Amino acid sequence: MNARTLSLQSHRLFLLTALLAMAAALAGLPLEQAGVLMIAFGGGLILLRWPWLAWPLLGAALPFAAAGEIGRISLADALLAGALLLWLADGARRKTLVITPSWPLTGALIWILAQSLSLLGAVDLVEGGAEVVKWVEFAAVLAVIPGMLTDRQRRWLIAGLLIGGCGQALWGLYQFSYRIGPDWFIILGRFMRASGSFGQPNPYGGYLGLCLPVAVSLTIWAWGQVSRPNAATPDATTDQPLRQRLTALLPALGYSAASALIGAGLLASWSRGAWLGALAGIGITLIFRSRTAFFISLAAGVALIMALLLGSFRPGLMPAPVAERLADIPAYLGLTDVLSQPVTDENFSVIERVAHWVAALRMWEQAPWLGVGPGNYARIYPAVRLPLWEEALGHAHNVYLNTLAETGVIGLAAYLLLWGGAMIWLIRMMRQAGERSYRAALTLGVLGVVAHLSVHNLFDNLFVQGMTLHLALLLAAVTPRPDKKIA
Repeated sequence: MNARTLSLQSHRLFLLTALLAMAAALAGLPLEQAGVLMIAFGGGLILLRWPWLAWPLLGAALPFAAAGEIGRISLADALLAGALLLWLADGARRKTLVITPSWPLTGALIWILAQSLSLLGAVDLVEGGAEVVKWVEFAAVLAVIPGMLTDRQRRWLIAGLLIGGCGQALWGLYQFSYRIGPDWFIILGRFMRASGSFGQPNPYGGYLGLCLPVAVSLTIWAWGQVSRPNAATPDATTDQPLRQRLTALLPALGYSAASALIGAGLLASWSRGAWLGALAGIGITLIFRSRTAFFISLAAGVALIMALLLGSFRPGLMPAPVAERLADIPAYLGLTDVLSQPVTDENFSVIERVAHWVAALRMWEQAPWLGVGPGNYARIYPAVRLPLWEEALGHAHNVYLNTLAETGVIGLAAYLLLWGGAMIWLIRMMRQAGERSYRAALTLGVLGVVAHLSVHNLFDNLFVQGMTLHLALLLAAVTPRPDKKIA
């Protein structure tokens, strides 16, 4: 009896035991609970047969699962743990565990090391440890997925991530249209700022901004496939263009619908940070498509930025609702002395953010090299806050200042190395993939995502509610498969 026969018999024995246990459990349960258990059992069997499906499912469920927590553990953490266990079990069965080195993984490990050093001076080790664990999860995804998923399976992963974005967009547009939310989210007198499952419009808009560049880049690529019927299959005969166009049309329509939905949801968030981030993300996505697109997009981007700044200083030149949202941009950019102004309903959010930026700088002065410890901003805030601003918001509403305060100069350097290096690495991956390939379009979209992240994080913190894992999944999806296996 060979090893293959023994393996087959062990799988059959496991399945029979599981079915008997399932039958025993169902016998004593109400019908509804039995139905849920059967669905969960069936899903578990499917994942045992095709472990890679755990990653697209995680991508689709991530923005919803991250909102549910039991203690300090979110449902997203539990789903990630399950996906990693499936990877481990599948690798043990195949006797190969594939770990994929890449620059994002190296940068993440350097960033984790810098955070760990900052833990030495942390007041609250629980909060600090939780912050470090979040980035350990980030690194684990980068290490595992590239060696586990084929190119075709990675397309399903991206589809799962975009489905999650579309689900959140639909939820937010429902809130926007039917005024579902607290009274202080009302805008224009008859709409509600969209917040989805995030509870706040700014992280909601940020999450959609981390989906939109990928959707837009793949939309442009997909319509290119429709217009070039033999692009995907250059060896095909010329009497098949109609069939090939129809085959290419479905993904083009799907990506277009995703772009429209996600873009509409982002607008409905009424988040200035998300708008500016989306401008950067989409701009980068368009600029890097080709040399012609670079110059056209650059000119359009300069004109748009000038229009936004001009509109913020001269509100009469733009529609009133948009001008009101842009009027505070000079204060965000430090072009006005906002802290000397009286606090009003209109400028409250701007002054509050700037007050927290000042607190972050004061915090950094206490520990300039290693900071006060990751996740410890809220604990130290009472000692450095400005008068009138008693509430610690959990972070400084600027990731760069927050990182400087919590991890010092060393930590900020490691953070910038991670994301600056990631952008250079993505540009190199894009050039290696070929101008008209799916991989090049996806990599370009992920580059746009990092651009959105870099801009939006000037005004907020997007490393919340599963978005760190979302970024890891995107980076892992464009990491080349390894040539060597590490057993």
